[in-house]
Amino acid sequence: MKKIKNLTFLIVLTVLFSCKRKEQCQYKSTVFKKDSLQLIKDIAIYGESSEGTEAKLFKKLYNSDSIINIETFGEMGNSKYTFTFNKKLLNARHITNHYREPIYINSTPKIIKKDTALLNNSNRNKFTALFYEYKSYFIKSKNKKKEIFLNQKWYGKYLFTMNENSDDWRDLHDISITIHKDSLTYSAKGFQLYQLYKLSVVERNDTLSLTFEKDLNNADSWALKKTKNFGIITFDNQSYKWVCPYIDINFNNGKHNTYILKKE
Repeated sequence: MKKIKNLTFLIVLTVLFSCKRKEQCQYKSTVFKKDSLQLIKDIAIYGESSEGTEAKLFKKLYNSDSIINIETFGEMGNSKYTFTFNKKLLNARHITNHYREPIYINSTPKIIKKDTALLNNSNRNKFTALFYEYKSYFIKSKNKKKEIFLNQKWYGKYLFTMNENSDDWRDLHDISITIHKDSLTYSAKGFQLYQLYKLSVVERNDTLSLTFEKDLNNADSWALKKTKNFGIITFDNQSYKWVCPYIDINFNNGKHNTYILKKE
């Protein structure tokens, strides 16, 4: 009788131990699921797009890799970067969606074109530079962000609309310059158009001399191959005037014009 009790006790212990191991295995399989990600930080980046840019840092739960997702929203499309890294960049992908019409006309526009670029030898340097730039947003630095040292009177957004009187909305192009203490960006938005550039600037009295520095949206404009001169903005105490060779070439068939800017 005693042997039977001992045998029964051993069987019960075996079953309980087996169940416990099974629960632990199930738990581990859930935690280390291959597509499991933990959101570490979620931030908004200002100055890259008037519609906004979201940046998210994730940690993979099944290994030591991390992922940075960057999504920039525009009126005529959106741009998505995905960087996978572990101390150094392991993989990268860039997807650009082009809308049929602006989102202010249709909040859920149809995507008419999709461009995809993956990390390879030909674009590795460009992807790597972008990766370290976006990674810096998640890392606290002892060095302050570099300022461009302009008079504060220039801070703000300046804009005008090309072909403002056209009856066809597809001819309209909203062009703007946005100036912060640490950045100056140019944007052009319209039908099948979205350009976003970082410009360098030199201030002389009441004028700003602008030059192309970096394409923030990889639009690969044909006009940039002809000129990187973004001209001069002047202020005469009444109005802001912009003479811009790049805009003349890109949107005005090379004809010289003076564009009157409205400051917001």
